Amino acid sequence: MEIVSLYLLLPFFVLLAINASVAVALGLSSAIFLLFSGTRLPPLLIVTEMYDSIAKFALLALPMFVLTGELLNRFELTERLIALARIMVGWMRGGLAHVNVTASMLFAGISGSIFGDLASVGSIMIPSMIRERYPAGFSAAVTAASALIGAIIPPSTVMIIIGAHLGISIGGLFAAGIVPGLLIGVALMAVAFVASLRHGYGEIYLPSGAGEILEAVLRAAPVVTIPLFLIGGIVLGVFTPTEAGAAAVLYSLFLGLLYRKLSPRVLGTALAETVRISASALFIVSTAFVFSRILTFQRVPQELLNLLLTISENPVIAILILTGLLLVVGAFMDALANMIILGPLLMPVMVDGLGLHPLQFGIWLMVGLLLGLLTPPLGLCLFMVAPLANTSLMTVARAVLPFLAAEIVVLLGIAFWPGLTLFVPRVAGLIQ
Repeated sequence: MEIVSLYLLLPFFVLLAINASVAVALGLSSAIFLLFSGTRLPPLLIVTEMYDSIAKFALLALPMFVLTGELLNRFELTERLIALARIMVGWMRGGLAHVNVTASMLFAGISGSIFGDLASVGSIMIPSMIRERYPAGFSAAVTAASALIGAIIPPSTVMIIIGAHLGISIGGLFAAGIVPGLLIGVALMAVAFVASLRHGYGEIYLPSGAGEILEAVLRAAPVVTIPLFLIGGIVLGVFTPTEAGAAAVLYSLFLGLLYRKLSPRVLGTALAETVRISASALFIVSTAFVFSRILTFQRVPQELLNLLLTISENPVIAILILTGLLLVVGAFMDALANMIILGPLLMPVMVDGLGLHPLQFGIWLMVGLLLGLLTPPLGLCLFMVAPLANTSLMTVARAVLPFLAAEIVVLLGIAFWPGLTLFVPRVAGLIQ
């Protein structure tokens, strides 16, 4: 462990401290370890492992779903989803807060991206909420908290990467994320409802008649059917997640033609952004994979399990400690890199040692690390929504705490109640 600390962890944290990117810090610290630690691991391992980590058929789905999200963002379909969400939940106290959450849930099914949700839904909903006299911090907090649903309700690019690198069924993860994603949405709406009731936030919106309801449903129907089409196809065995990504791109192009939004310029910018996002993600994945492999070769997972057993042999205490670890680590480093590094370390502990199902573990790992994006004062989502609301970071950080608490409750439910993640995969016949 001393060798790992000196030649791997110390260079890694020094590089982060001098503002190196996460991918560069992971890659250089791994190279330093392989060159100077004196272990039997060959330096060429960094090349072979980086290549092997991304040369996987399942990862072809990543740029496909990224391109789908980019196309749909540029087709300006978000307003159709918001109009439908307003019909669905605008009648409750705190109407626009519920519309914000519901729009994120609908958008998650077509984008699978947290930051795509923030940009698309947040840019419309935050100004709308402020105009209706919701506090700026509250408006930004609702948006940031609900944006996490983008990576939990399938299709999810994060699930694709987790499944490919941990050997967990991607289709199974898609199915396992449905109930937790919906439950997080309900929990956020409950917090928003209580806050709106206590402070008198927002107006109740009632549709003018059946015609308005029908119009909203028909305008949004081609968009909201995308996740049903994708998940249904995967569950029924019509196509693999990778093939589903290709089908999603074709369907998105069809919608662009249908709504007359597709042009060479739109397609070109969407493709360019897809290349940038995918290459950036895969660079992080490849360097994090080498870093993780070194930790595995040095038997760090076994030492972690032994450390937990010395603290407590009670599995409940162990799960609570590891859940707290996810929340803390997620606040300080890129969530994707954390998943690639911590996944192989924690999977033997949580699955083999504490008895979690691999699908349950995958969703627990993902949600726990994503919540770091909301953890004040360093959560990246908070930095992104504060300018949209024209308010300070600390104002948003204080306002997000009740929403973060609700999501932590759901995270603990995922860890301790297997049915939350395994019900849909079991009904779909993906697991026994």
